[in-house]
Amino acid sequence: GAFDYIVKPPKNIFDVQKKVRQAFERIAVVRENQRLVEHLRAKNHELEETLRALKDLQQELIQSEKLAGIGTLAAGIAHEISSPLFGVMGLAEAIGEEEDLTLIHGYAKDIVEYSRNIKDIVVQLSGYSRASESEYLTTVELPRVVEDAVLLVTRSTTFEATGVAIQAQEGDLFVNARTNEIQQVYVNLMKNAIDAVADRWGEESECGRVTIEIGRGEKYVWSKVSDNGSGIAEDRLAAIFDPFFTTKPLGRGTGLGLNIVYRIMTKYRGIISVESIVGEGSCFYLRFPVEA
Repeated sequence: GAFDYIVKPPKNIFDVQKKVRQAFERIAVVRENQRLVEHLRAKNHELEETLRALKDLQQELIQSEKLAGIGTLAAGIAHEISSPLFGVMGLAEAIGEEEDLTLIHGYAKDIVEYSRNIKDIVVQLSGYSRASESEYLTTVELPRVVEDAVLLVTRSTTFEATGVAIQAQEGDLFVNARTNEIQQVYVNLMKNAIDAVADRWGEESECGRVTIEIGRGEKYVWSKVSDNGSGIAEDRLAAIFDPFFTTKPLGRGTGLGLNIVYRIMTKYRGIISVESIVGEGSCFYLRFPVEA
């Protein structure tokens, strides 16, 4: 617009005023746009910081729930460890009093076997307690993770491992995720299933059944965790994934187990749903997306 002022003579003073006013209006618009851009940049930075904080908080929540669950697991696992530990102590004492070299060699082999059992239990528990953010994304073999979760949970309860059935189809049952987090999904679902079985059958624990099925669709790996426990009332099904919601008595649950499962599934773009009938049992359906 400056060229017009210099080259073209104004018709009158009103024309000059109009052009000046228009110029100032354009300047004002430009400045306002610049101010809005800066404001948007600042807000975008705030949102990025908030998102990072939420991700950190979610990871801390997952880890804290896991550590809270370890308290329950540890009591049963301590009992599981005590059996081979007493075996080691007894055999070590026997070696000190034994003179037959053949027997001593046999005792030594038994001690090694007991020690390996203890090591396996400790490795499983320490692996489960490890913070998941310290682990890289990897190709997770779902049946193997399920087997580890079943061992971890059944070792920490009075529920017999024979009451758990794992049914895996043939094929590539792999998920791109952190092993630690997928294991936590199944540990939490297994603990809930066993609690539900105990609530229904009580001391008749041999009647309790937990079944884990794994298969593959065209673009996803699916899994079912079902039990013949006490079931969940229909009016409570919509809230079971909410944080701090629990159907268990005070002191028996944090109300975060299923919420953590939901968070982990959502994190990997997975889907989880549930069907349940009071007095008959529950079934949790999981779908993990995989590369096409």
